[in-house]
Amino acid sequence: MPDATLDTCLRPRLGATVTMRFASLFVIGMFAVLPALAKTEAPVLSPSGYGLVQFGQPLESVEKNLGEAASPKERESACDFVTFRKYPRIRFMVEEGIVTRADAKAGVRNSAKIGVGSSLARVQAMHPGIKIMPHKYDDKGHYLILDSTDGSAAVLFEESRGKVTHVRAGKKPSVEYVEGCL
Repeated sequence: MPDATLDTCLRPRLGATVTMRFASLFVIGMFAVLPALAKTEAPVLSPSGYGLVQFGQPLESVEKNLGEAASPKERESACDFVTFRKYPRIRFMVEEGIVTRADAKAGVRNSAKIGVGSSLARVQAMHPGIKIMPHKYDDKGHYLILDSTDGSAAVLFEESRGKVTHVRAGKKPSVEYVEGCL
């Protein structure tokens, strides 16, 4: 009998020990994984750049930082748009070899927290000081401009019929070019 009692007493403790070890490993594992998850968070488009791309940087430096060449390889020397596999939803403007602006597709996060499809009313509520300028080609549209603190760059939204249709950011005056590169 004493052996059976001893066995009965130890069983719950062994189960609790296994559970505690598993819980400890889980917590340790989460602390190991969380920094990696933070590093893979999607970049945010801002007046200063996007991810590893900073506006004002030479394209050559950006390519080195990203570990890949921009596409297309053959470009206009004065001004052109390039893309990178790492950032498939962004087109970067390059002027005289310097990255000056980024045009984003729908779904790209930005520092203003405004996306394609957002209403003009929501934009104005979130950013009461936003500059609103008439659109050059759309009688029912506007440019909504959020300047950087020093005024040298901006996040710019195009709006038509009360909804945001396009988002871009970059250095001035490049971010304000209506036609992009001409």
